[in-house]
Amino acid sequence: MAAIYFPLAAIGFVLLFLPLISMLRDILIWTNHEYLVTNRRVIQISGIFNKNVVDSSLEKVNDVKMTQSFFGRMFDYGDVEILTASEIGVNLFKRIGDPVKFKTAMLNAKEKMGFEGTAIHTQTDNIPAMIAELDELRKKGIVTEAEFQAKKAQLLAKM
Repeated sequence: MAAIYFPLAAIGFVLLFLPLISMLRDILIWTNHEYLVTNRRVIQISGIFNKNVVDSSLEKVNDVKMTQSFFGRMFDYGDVEILTASEIGVNLFKRIGDPVKFKTAMLNAKEKMGFEGTAIHTQTDNIPAMIAELDELRKKGIVTEAEFQAKKAQLLAKM
């Protein structure tokens, strides 16, 4: 009679541990995913033993789509899909914690990057005014002639 229960116990044992092993695998994969937003790029790093890195330039990001399921809204996770003008086309970041914050950080970095380009142009447009201010400081004796010439050369090199 014990011989009959042994195969049933083995099947029950396998059925019990298969979901646990699957859950452990999913947890390992999830914990070894990183999503980074820098001032120039969006980077996805994944892998347990081998590392895979996918990055997109913020300049090439055309649109961002975020989806959250019912449980995703409850536990604050979701998927973020980045549509780019690059060869890849679409980067899908699955099960990101706090996807609204990630999307906001990425869009803010892209917007800030656009303003950085205009700031460079306004600084180069103001170089003659800055040299004039520096000349006034030199005439008042606040800045020496050598300091004035050195700073003037630096400003002219930026033009």
